[in-house]
Amino acid sequence: MFLLVLVILKSFKEGYFKKELLSHPVFISMLFYLTWLLIAIVPSEMPVVSIKYFFVRFWFLGVFFYLAFILFSENKKNIDKYLWFYIFGLILVVLYSMSKQASVSLFSHRASHLASAPFFIDHTSYGAALALILPIVAAFAANAKVLWKKYAISGLTLFLLFALLISYSRAAWLSLVVGIGVWFLIRLRIKLRTLIITGAIGVALFFTFHEIIMWRLERNTTDSSGNLSEHIQSIYNIRSDASNLERINRWDAALDMFMERPLFGWGPGTYQFLYAPFQKSYNKTIVSTNFGDSGNAHSEYLGLMSESGLPSAIAFVGIWVFILIRGIRLIQREDILREDRNIVLACIVGLVTYIFHAFLNNFLDADKIAALYWGYMAVIVAYDVKYNKKSEILKV
Repeated sequence: MFLLVLVILKSFKEGYFKKELLSHPVFISMLFYLTWLLIAIVPSEMPVVSIKYFFVRFWFLGVFFYLAFILFSENKKNIDKYLWFYIFGLILVVLYSMSKQASVSLFSHRASHLASAPFFIDHTSYGAALALILPIVAAFAANAKVLWKKYAISGLTLFLLFALLISYSRAAWLSLVVGIGVWFLIRLRIKLRTLIITGAIGVALFFTFHEIIMWRLERNTTDSSGNLSEHIQSIYNIRSDASNLERINRWDAALDMFMERPLFGWGPGTYQFLYAPFQKSYNKTIVSTNFGDSGNAHSEYLGLMSESGLPSAIAFVGIWVFILIRGIRLIQREDILREDRNIVLACIVGLVTYIFHAFLNNFLDADKIAALYWGYMAVIVAYDVKYNKKSEILKV
């Protein structure tokens, strides 16, 4: 927070503000997002909680996006430094987590849950961080010009991939698979219109055959366990897996909260304190609680909808829609350097892992996830501004 205050003071005193951001759709979306969170504080059920929540989001965006954008714009080497510092820090956490896990069993499902504590709250946020960083490490391996560095960073990529595997975070596994799928689609240069049409057909098919699909899902009784095969099968178990059922409970409560206050919500950051009365008896599980001490809505989107209304969720989605569009356009430029293209593509894939993960969990109130999520956006916007300026100079 102190660093953010210094940035604000410097911006006012020296005219340090980067004016090129004012016309960038990603930054405009961020301003709308923050503005609506601020507005939603007024009718909040718990104003103090909402004010603290707003300042945390403002702090993260101010430091991890705005300050990072300034540093990245001034010197491209700062991008590599920023990302490598995070990677080295995460490697230490991985080694620490593995040593704790190995004291029980390296492939112990139960031991993985709290192995990364106190650095991460549990294995799900730890897995999300690994899924976010893996595309960048792979890009550094691709960009390495010295052979031994290429092999070393490639080995590091495999090491972190193994760490993700034994984290037993199913959402992180799925998010990385989705990220790799998006990477293939981008490399194949599939048109955005085709993707939208395909997605619309998929949604239509789901609603057409939803009864059959739900019947099939409810037949799966495989619970999460240390057996990797069973753990994967448990991803779509909505009949007996407590983790999956509790997610449904939280989502249903969030939707009911949203339906009651669709415009402003109940107040930013208030879900965990107010959702208990909205739980339905038939949704409750063995891990359900009425004391607001067991987490959030398990969805960035539903959490925002219940806490700050539909406009905040639209703004949040708008941010990543614009960043993906600008990022994909950027890597398709003929004048972009190969190394820059690889880094931007890795940031896109990393963001996609969390965009998908955000349907199942919400970790953007944690600095370790926010540092990468907003930091990746700063990287893409910095490169976008740089190459747009280059085009304008060439035109002149």
